Amino acid sequence: MKRVSVARAGAMAAWMICAASASAAQAAQPIAVVHFARYPLGDQLMTVRASVRGHAGTFLFDTGEGVTMISTTVAQAIGCTPWGRVTAFRMRGDRVDAQHCDGIPIEIAGQDFAAPSVLVFDIMHYFPPNAPGLAGSIGLDLFAGRAITFELARQELIVESPRSLASRIGHATRVPVRIVRDGQGLALTVDLGVATPRGTAWMEFDSGSGGIFVSKVIAPLLKLDPESAAPQPVRLTIGDTVVVEGRARVVDRMIMDGNIGASFLAKWNVTLDLAAGRAWIAPASVGEP
Repeated sequence: MKRVSVARAGAMAAWMICAASASAAQAAQPIAVVHFARYPLGDQLMTVRASVRGHAGTFLFDTGEGVTMISTTVAQAIGCTPWGRVTAFRMRGDRVDAQHCDGIPIEIAGQDFAAPSVLVFDIMHYFPPNAPGLAGSIGLDLFAGRAITFELARQELIVESPRSLASRIGHATRVPVRIVRDGQGLALTVDLGVATPRGTAWMEFDSGSGGIFVSKVIAPLLKLDPESAAPQPVRLTIGDTVVVEGRARVVDRMIMDGNIGASFLAKWNVTLDLAAGRAWIAPASVGEP
C-alpha cells in the first residue's frame, strides 16, 4: 500500500477543512442583495433599478406600498392592456382605484420575481411636475413567500437564503408581526406590535414614511398629546424588549394604529419571513452575517 507522509496528510486535511469552510460560507450567502439609491425629493424615499419584461427603469421602493405598481407608459411598452379595478386605501383613508396587469415578471439585482398582479397607476401624480420620473413603485408583495432583511443604514435589501436567514436571526430579537393582505388579497404590508397599557397596537412598517405617526385614538396610551400637531418625544416598545425612542406626530383619521418609518429604520435592521409571518429586529450595527 502506498504510504503518505505525515506532512502531506496534514496538508490534505487542512485543504479539506478550508474547502468545507468555503462551501459552508457559500451556502450561507443570501439569494440577492438589492441596492437602494436615494430619490432627490425627500430624504426617506429610496429607489431601485428594475426591469419589467426587458424594459428597465427606476422604481420607488416602499414597504408601505401594498401592491407593486407600474406606470401606464411601462404597461404600454410591455403590451399589457390594464383591466378590472383594485381598490386600496392610504394611511388617512384616501381611496385609490386602479386597473391592473397580471403575471408580470420583474427582474431586480439579477433575480426574477413574479408579480401575480401589478397596479397600473402613474405614481408621479403624487410628485411635483419637475420631479425625476419613476417607472412605478415596488412593494413587499413582490417578495411574498420569501425572507428579506431591510437595512436602510446600508441602503440595502437582502433576499435571504435559508442559511443566511438562520445566521442573521441568531443576532436579532423576534418581535410580534402581522402580515396584512388588503386590496382584495393582492397587497402585502407588515404591522409591528407595539406595547401599550391596554394591549398591543399594530403599526405599519413603512420605509416610504419619514418618521413615526400615531393615530389620535392611540396617542394617550403612548403618553402623547392627542391635540398637538407638533412632533413629540415618544418611547415605543416593540414586542417585550425592543425599545425605540424618537419623535412622533399625532394624526387624525388614521385607518391604522400608527406608522413607523425611516427615522426608525435608520437605526434598526428589520428581517421579515413573509412565508411564515415572523419578524426580527437588530440594531443596525449588529447582525451582519
